Amino acid sequence: MTGEAAELLCPRILYLRAPLETTYQERYASLTDDELLHIAGDRPALCDEAISALDSEMSKRGLTHEQVRVKGRDERRFEAKNARARRPKPKPSKYFVAKLRLPWFLLGLLGLLLLMFLLMGQFDLSDEWSEPVFVVYIAAFIACLAVQPWIRKNLRFWLALAISSIPEFAVSHWLALNYSGSSRYGLKVRCFLSLLVGYPFAAALFILFEKLKPTQPSNTTQ
Repeated sequence: MTGEAAELLCPRILYLRAPLETTYQERYASLTDDELLHIAGDRPALCDEAISALDSEMSKRGLTHEQVRVKGRDERRFEAKNARARRPKPKPSKYFVAKLRLPWFLLGLLGLLLLMFLLMGQFDLSDEWSEPVFVVYIAAFIACLAVQPWIRKNLRFWLALAISSIPEFAVSHWLALNYSGSSRYGLKVRCFLSLLVGYPFAAALFILFEKLKPTQPSNTTQ
């Protein structure tokens, strides 16, 4: 706390000064409205003489305790905003994107509509077979949207995605065959359970393929 702020809060400091030192009333009268409202926000820390002078000056200016509350709220928001601005930004993920790209999203939705048209209109598959196809497509669609471009250009990613679609398809088919009429295991739950099987399997395969990737010999100068 600075010396000037301490003088505004505690009269004992004023009494230790020279006789020409200004009083609380004079000091508060020299402040702007914002400065006065800021001090009023620390009212519990003020001494009796300071509170009396503060109330008198606020009454003269027509300042209310509601303004004090609003001022304190705005200051807290400003401090929180500054604290967030000073907080170091997280490093971007090596594997996942921060934002989805709209063109890819729209292209995926178009493919989904085409798939639904083919499954329901052209081939007329039963739910126990159309649902697994739908789940496998959704899983691949979300994976392609979520990963970084360098992963999509990696053949090992597509290989892991293709292999993981087998357990996804099998689990989805089994759930659709045995729980299609269950209220507890609705379509969303069955899709989630199928993805819960496929994604960890695909991630494990991709990591394994990356570790098995042959390392390029370094060029050493003789």
